[in-house]
Amino acid sequence: MVKVSVVFDFDGSLATTFVGGLIFRGHVPETVLESSSQKYLSNTISLREYQEAVFDRVDETPRQMSNRAAENAAVRQYSKDVCEAVWRNQGKVAVASSGLDLYINPVLENTGLQRIEVHCGHVVSNPAKLPPLSYEYPSSSPACQGDWVTCKCKVINDLKLENPDSEIIFVGDGTDADRCATRNAADTVFASGRLFEYCKKNGIPATEFRNSFRSLLQYVLERTSLNGAK
Repeated sequence: MVKVSVVFDFDGSLATTFVGGLIFRGHVPETVLESSSQKYLSNTISLREYQEAVFDRVDETPRQMSNRAAENAAVRQYSKDVCEAVWRNQGKVAVASSGLDLYINPVLENTGLQRIEVHCGHVVSNPAKLPPLSYEYPSSSPACQGDWVTCKCKVINDLKLENPDSEIIFVGDGTDADRCATRNAADTVFASGRLFEYCKKNGIPATEFRNSFRSLLQYVLERTSLNGAK
């Protein structure tokens, strides 16, 4: 029996907004944010280095950041329906994100999606202590094409090894890591924004999503129905 598993990008995909930005904007000196952004956009520093440079200057503790994430962030409509449909069919649901667990996990917990497997950067600092923070990157890979915190291809390929009969759907919105996963690892792609345009330009089959995951839910239900799931 073919199973369906889903790997979500988090910021701007599973979550309706860039939650990382919600956490640091207004809480980091503008000069630091502007300088770090310019260095990242000019490829002087990597995505991981940019994120560390910014979060190390946030004027709140990790616990305060986590609380704000839970209070202010939301997941896309039909997210829970998609996850439940996958789980009913013995598939897996994962987040593969370049972001940090201090804001991803609280959002998932607040929306009843804490069962999702999370692959992202880990903050290992005292939650009551102000930055700079300490980080660990358990989902990175020396084989990854970029310093993107998490190797999304590895997350997908590991799922394939664990579930060789499972179709892996990747859901993303357009970072370099998303494009790499779409091009090199995913079986099926649901995309928005820059990732959808990239797929069209490069002849990669993809289904567009916008404000909700209605199309994704419909696809998962159709596939699980074909598999004989009830």
